[in-house]
Amino acid sequence: VAKHTGYNSDKEGILGLLEQGREYMLRPAQTAEAQHEMVIATLAGLMTPVMPPIYNTFMSGRIGGKQYGPWFWAPALTSWVTPTFFGFLVGPSRPNRRRDGALGGLVVDKCKFLQESGCKGLCMNQCKLPAQQFFQENLGLPLTVIPNFETQECQWSFGEEPLPVEQDLSFPRGCLVGCPTREALREKNQARTCG
Repeated sequence: VAKHTGYNSDKEGILGLLEQGREYMLRPAQTAEAQHEMVIATLAGLMTPVMPPIYNTFMSGRIGGKQYGPWFWAPALTSWVTPTFFGFLVGPSRPNRRRDGALGGLVVDKCKFLQESGCKGLCMNQCKLPAQQFFQENLGLPLTVIPNFETQECQWSFGEEPLPVEQDLSFPRGCLVGCPTREALREKNQARTCG
């Protein structure tokens, strides 16, 4: 994240990552799109140049510039492998079924990112939306991410098309109660919300 934001936190782990993300979000005239691009670039860097072509071939069915898939096994296999790689970011997760009952779901029991940030805007602009976009555009597999702001649980459904942002009811209007980003915006006299 520091590579793409130019800001490095002294904090370690998820707290440092969130501080970097919040600092980037609070920059004057910052846009949701710029935040999405930063996260997508970070995810691409984590996957190295080798992983996307392998994933595209064996999971998404992108071969020689043509789209043949995603293959039927891609959502389920992705949900089984993901807990190993995302635990540091979101906490414990386990495969489950998607909303439509098919294999390919993943439930994050208590999302560390949401729990520690307490911010809908960080969740939406630096997790949910860029993750959905990254999986669709870079890996060729649709993804729907549905956070629960009351329980801090989060449902990931691989192979499921996400709703357009304006139709997605999983996000409450305005800031969450106690949102530290809202307080930071108030201190900086910025008349905007973090979502």
